[in-house]
Amino acid sequence: MSRQRLAFALAGLALTGGLATAPAAAAAPSEQPASTRAAATCSAWKTITITGGRAKYRECTKTEGGKQQVKGDLQLWDTKTDGKSVQAYARTDYNHWHGDKVTWEHFYGWSNTARPSGVYSSGWHGGDDFELTIQLVV
Repeated sequence: MSRQRLAFALAGLALTGGLATAPAAAAAPSEQPASTRAAATCSAWKTITITGGRAKYRECTKTEGGKQQVKGDLQLWDTKTDGKSVQAYARTDYNHWHGDKVTWEHFYGWSNTARPSGVYSSGWHGGDDFELTIQLVV
């Protein structure tokens, strides 16, 4: 198959605590009462491998002002000199198992077989899940 896709949803890693983007007018984190913010919690780094490519990723969650927030960090490898690039589709969302409300999405690509990409970060977005799909593209 010239094009392979492996989707890996991190819903099992999603925390049950609340998460979302804080309003622009909210006070700086150091000015908010400790009861309205929680330290970020990140999963261990996980790896997705397909023929010709690999991705390493982790999901981080936190509560800020009583709202859910999630971010993902990822790194890509093109593991085969075949004229194809490894491409990742990353997104954050709410309600992964009940109709997804996507809050952010982005494509990343990498085609250097000599070294991996730098670590990409989605930044914090409203949501309770970070999802990553990788595939090879010409």
